[in-house]
Amino acid sequence: MKKALPILLKLAVTTALLWLIFREHRFQDSILPHLRALGTHWAWGLGGLLAAGLSIWLSAVRWQVLLRGQAQEVPAAEVLRVTLVSHFFNITSLGVLGGDAYRVLALMGRPTARRLPLMVSVMLDHLLGMVGMALLFLSCRFVYVERINALSRETQALLEGFEMFMGGSLIFILLSAISFTPRLYNWGERQWPWLLGYAPLKDFATACDALRRNWRGSLWATLLSVLLFAAHFLSFHCAVRAVGGAAPLLEVMAAMPIVDTAAGLPISVSGLGVREKTFEALMHGLTGLAEATAVSASLVGWLMGVFWGLIGGVLFLRGASRTLPSAALPAET
Repeated sequence: MKKALPILLKLAVTTALLWLIFREHRFQDSILPHLRALGTHWAWGLGGLLAAGLSIWLSAVRWQVLLRGQAQEVPAAEVLRVTLVSHFFNITSLGVLGGDAYRVLALMGRPTARRLPLMVSVMLDHLLGMVGMALLFLSCRFVYVERINALSRETQALLEGFEMFMGGSLIFILLSAISFTPRLYNWGERQWPWLLGYAPLKDFATACDALRRNWRGSLWATLLSVLLFAAHFLSFHCAVRAVGGAAPLLEVMAAMPIVDTAAGLPISVSGLGVREKTFEALMHGLTGLAEATAVSASLVGWLMGVFWGLIGGVLFLRGASRTLPSAALPAET
């Protein structure tokens, strides 16, 4: 029952949020007509679908770069397949096996695989993803600076607050990367040998130091992060046009990092409800986009990602699960 409780809470929050949103905007009268517009604006829908797929492919390429930094050579086709399947688990997000856990478990079946480097590659994947999102958001925010005074005070406060969050995240990641360098870690070990002399922790720090050792790969992964988020955000811009709305690309790019961060909170299934409400508030505040149109576009943008997640689910059912080791993870690192 304890294991089922978080799932039940997620389902309850998702159901409640969607019910409130559909009730507020009268689903049949306001949202459904926008969804029907997909048949008219199918080219925008197709473009968004391709953009969502491009973001997943770029995500796989980024992870492969970081795997190489951990001396884990994995063929590109296998990395892409595992990434697609992990996206399926991220979309469902109900069971205990999340996308990140699947990525590690799936590659553990390889003869040369080691658990710690795989886990660190996933962690660094998220860290450099945060760097890429921050760079993209701050760039859009810099271009948008002349228009911010025309926004409502609530929207200005939200943008400025998220700007501080992104800036703080960059500082945290930079300090983390510095703390993993051998010279600084060795100094810390001399000061606190009871803590930093712990062998598994030293191995973890050495693996994380790949950010510095493989700095060319880190820069390449950061660039890929910017590109993949740009493609992902572009899919939502296409979704707005696909449901018959209109919103400048820059405003969508500025709003989506906040929307994605809110949707990533583990309080609903795949961010449903949270994403729609955040997208609605930001797009209406930034562009004046009708709220029902924004909700419809958010749902369509999410479904574009679901499409690729379902492909990952098919791959899993057709044999991707064979990559999972039958036994428990080995103890060696």
